[in-house]
Parts: sequence; C-alpha cells; structure tokens
Amino acid sequence: MKHLGTKSALAVGLLAAATSAAVAACDGESGTMGDTGTTTASTTTGTGGAGGGLPDGPLEPAGCDFKVAPRPEYIDWSTSRNDVGATPNIRRVRLGLGGNVKTGSPGRADPSTSAGVAWQTDDGTFASEITWGSSPDPATWPAENRASGATWLTPEGVLNGNGDQRMHEVYVCGLDPETTYYYRVGGGPAGQEVWSDVYHFTTTPSDPDSPVTVVMSGDSRGQDNEAWRVLQKKVASVGATFQMFSGDVINLAPDQAEWEQWLDLAWKDSDGNLSTLGQVLTLYTHGNHENHTSLFYGNLVMPQDVDAYPQYAELFYSVDVGPVHVIVLDDFFIGSPSGDPDYEGVLTSWLEADLSAADANRAKVPWIITLHHHGELSSSSHGDDADVLRGREYFMPLWDKYHVDLSVAGHDHNYERSKPVTGPADSPTVVEPGQGTLYLVCAGVGADPYSSGTSSFTEISKDFKSSGAIGFYSILKASKSTLELTGYELWSDGTDPVIDTVTLTK
Repeated sequence: MKHLGTKSALAVGLLAAATSAAVAACDGESGTMGDTGTTTASTTTGTGGAGGGLPDGPLEPAGCDFKVAPRPEYIDWSTSRNDVGATPNIRRVRLGLGGNVKTGSPGRADPSTSAGVAWQTDDGTFASEITWGSSPDPATWPAENRASGATWLTPEGVLNGNGDQRMHEVYVCGLDPETTYYYRVGGGPAGQEVWSDVYHFTTTPSDPDSPVTVVMSGDSRGQDNEAWRVLQKKVASVGATFQMFSGDVINLAPDQAEWEQWLDLAWKDSDGNLSTLGQVLTLYTHGNHENHTSLFYGNLVMPQDVDAYPQYAELFYSVDVGPVHVIVLDDFFIGSPSGDPDYEGVLTSWLEADLSAADANRAKVPWIITLHHHGELSSSSHGDDADVLRGREYFMPLWDKYHVDLSVAGHDHNYERSKPVTGPADSPTVVEPGQGTLYLVCAGVGADPYSSGTSSFTEISKDFKSSGAIGFYSILKASKSTLELTGYELWSDGTDPVIDTVTLTK
C-alpha cells in the first residue's frame, strides 16, 4: 500500500507520464503499462467510516509504533467500518511485514516481533480483523488477541478489467521471536462474524546466534509450468525462515487477473492445501514489470514510512534476521532516472545511513545482503543494457565502501554468480574471497529462459533452455560464522539438482 505524495512517476496518472519509458525498460518485450486509472474526486474521497462521508485517516495499528496510509487512488478506505457482506469469500490470505524504514526510528520493520497480513473479500465486506494464538484451535486463543486493520478498493487494472478489488490489511506487533503463531482473518459484528481458515507462521529470530534459511528467486512472470507453485512446495519442505524475491512478479502490471493467478499459486497447492502465501514471509522488491502500479502496492504487504518517506512508501526497507542484515530496494529510477529525478538523492541518503549502521554493527550481525531487480553484473541478455550499467555505476561503489557480502538480483532469467569482485564499475576487479562482493543473478521461476554467458568476473553461469529444468532458485544458510549459498535447478518432479555451492566465513 500506500503512498501519500504526488510524484508524477509514482502517483496516479503514471500511465500517461511514464508508459514510454516503462515499455522501453520491460526487457524489450511486451512492456507493462502505468497505473490503474485516473483519480477522480470519488476515488480520493471514498465513503470512509461507519457513517460514510470523509475517509478515515491513516491506520495506526494497536501496539505498533508506525502508521499505514492509503494511496490517493484507493476507494472506500476505512479503518472503522465492520460490515460483513452477503458473500464475504475471504481469499488469498498473504503474510507480509509493516513498519518504518528510517535508520534508528521507532517502529522499525522487524519480522521477529511483528507481521502484516492482507486478503481479499467481496466488495460489501469491510471487516478487517485478525485473531491469533499459540495453538491451532481458535477456542483456546486469548480474547485480547484481536486487532483491526484497514480496507479499501484498489481500482481495477486497465488490462483485462475484472472490477475494483476489496483489499484488507492488518498488523500485529509485540510478538515473541522464533515463535509459531496461528491466526485467522475476517471479523464482523457479534453474531455475524466470518473467519478464514487457520494459518500459521513463525517469527524470525532476533538472536544473531540463531541460524536462518532463506530461499531466493525472482522473475515468476508468465507463470510457465506453474513454477512458482512448484517452488513454494520446496520453500515449505526446507523450513525456510523467509523468502527473498527479486522482482517481476507478473508480466503485465495493470492486469489484476495475472496478479491473482500468481497469488493463487502460492496460496494453495495443487491438492487444495494451504501453501506458503499466508504462512512464510516473503520480502519483495519492485521489478520493471511491476511499473509502480496500484496493483503492485495493493497486492503486496511491505514496510513503509508514512512520516519520513511519504512519496516512496514500500520502495526500500531493511530488516535484521538473525545474523543477516537484508536491504531491499527499488532500483528502477536509478537505472532510468528520468522517471523520477529526485529518487536517487532520497535513496542515497537512506542507503548510506542504513549501510553505515549495518557495517558498524558487524560484531553482532555479521552479514550484509542486498536485494534489487537489475543485476549489477550479468553476462546474459541485459548485461550491457544502459539502465543496468547505470545501476552498476551507482551500486558497486556503495557495496565496496560498506563491504556488502552478497548482492542478489534477477531481471535476466538465468543463474550467474560472480567471483568476489570490487570496482571500478567499468572494470570489475576479481579479488580474494572475503575481500569483495559476490553478485548473484538467480531468476526464472515462471518466466521464459534466457541464454547464459560468461565474463571475466563470472564464477558460474547456467541457463535452463534445454536442461529440463523450469527455473532456478538458491538457498542461503547463514550462521554467525558462515554464509553458505547453494544454487539449484527447479524441476517439476522436485529432484532439483545442485548447480552451485559457495561458502563465506568470518
């Protein structure tokens, strides 16, 4: 969600302002389009609270030291109505994360003590509540474990229109680290309550001595071979602490039906059982195919900072998970600065502060990992694109300055890991292990395969054009002393041969 500013590249009207630039950036294929429509008086005013009229203000979740604000084009934003429609149809329950993003600020995004949950219903259901407990039986949950959130209508996309979508989000804070919680969403007036199935999730560790397991992937757009669903089965089976997804969720950003196809593939498995969507935290970054549409913000749950960065909500954030500091950022306007000339300055200020604090905290949290879409170092289709090269010039000096251990990206639908390298950006220099950054492109879980290539910085490079695989993913196992990365081919039968291993040590 959620955007209070009026930047032309991010606010309503992006379709007219940025389509040509976005199409040029969309892999040279059928490009995405802009926002979901044009804001009118009715879409910004909405019907608001229980009595209608002016909309409610930002959501201030109970027990959380942050706010959640609507984007200006959202319809019927409400934090107070509790109506239940005739056919609520609670569906696509998805786990996410809220919180502030400014370094050192109260309410900083923290998956060890908080969670965000979103879902869809029919248009007439405004109830946006969550209840939770420590067992699968809701009858055992404490009565006080109940919180309310916000609801709105996201305007339908300009492609394959299927109507405005009733969305809900709710946030819970004050949880215990490394603890499994069971929950359900819904609510409503006493005697008319409706609830979802019971889901569960486990908060991440806050103790840097606790090891973590992370599954990393990207570029699911197209949903070929149901690769995204196949990968989620693997995510569940390996007991992932969380996932990292490097962008390009869908192919055509203004198509809500395509978003829902992707959500459905992670919501339930092929047998109809609950899968990872509502049960495993995924940290997403924005890809060029998302194109800053309302559907990108409306369908995903990510940290924002209403006060510090109102115009760039959900575009950059960081979290500490056990021994790993993870930085997630949108690099679109770094590679294509004409879309928003102000973004680079804002991002640089935030990123320098975040990296400086993380580098100073190495004794406690030793590893720094970054996640964004356009890989700095790639020998595949986009390796020499102008926007990729601009990103390389911007990011490599920062990663060198603050000794980033691993940079994870997608955009090219193949697997390529670099040797440890440092700058200069125009001539990457291979160095000894531990003296530079590893650059990883690991993508193609639903998108079409690209050819692989090699460069002087390449350690390993593979594609899945003819191997029988349907994509790639990596599993990162991090402890306070080691960072172990294993790359896999994704196969429909789950055999998933290992293609790469590398271990960093402290």
